[in-house]
Amino acid sequence: MNTELLNALESYYNTQNQHWNDFTLKMICEVLTEKSFEHPELPLLLFSRSIDIFSEHYQSPIKAVWMFNNEIEEKSLTTGQKIFALHWVCKYLRISEFDYDLMPVYRLLKSQESKLKAELKPEKSLVSNIQDILKEQVHKELEKLPDTLKDLEPVQRLNVLCKLMPYVMPKTEIQH
Repeated sequence: MNTELLNALESYYNTQNQHWNDFTLKMICEVLTEKSFEHPELPLLLFSRSIDIFSEHYQSPIKAVWMFNNEIEEKSLTTGQKIFALHWVCKYLRISEFDYDLMPVYRLLKSQESKLKAELKPEKSLVSNIQDILKEQVHKELEKLPDTLKDLEPVQRLNVLCKLMPYVMPKTEIQH
């Protein structure tokens, strides 16, 4: 890591606000541990910028979140990086005290974070999809079973019932 980057990172947690310093230091540790950002100062810059935006536009939470989203989009972040940024901003808003209400901003950001997390979830596997289709089909057939059984001859009906019995009744052991 070069001196310029070290100085940039240290500047984020070397302020007069101890709460801010503690929080940003934790964030820096996670940024450096995860290594999900090519430029480790980027999430800190976004975090700092977000608090500035929300503090300045707290009376217009939708506008504030829109402005923050523009900041994120300008940086061309991956979905995972966006989630990281939103997570840390939400975390800070939740644990910090302000002279104004930032809960509407928090709620808007939290909904965005949830939406992005849903985008990252992998699609169901082919096996799961086939299982779901088969379960649905079996369920439909079971609903029609009484009518189907009525149409069978008594011997056929008895044969079908004997084959289905192990699925609904426990086996009993005969004692000698």
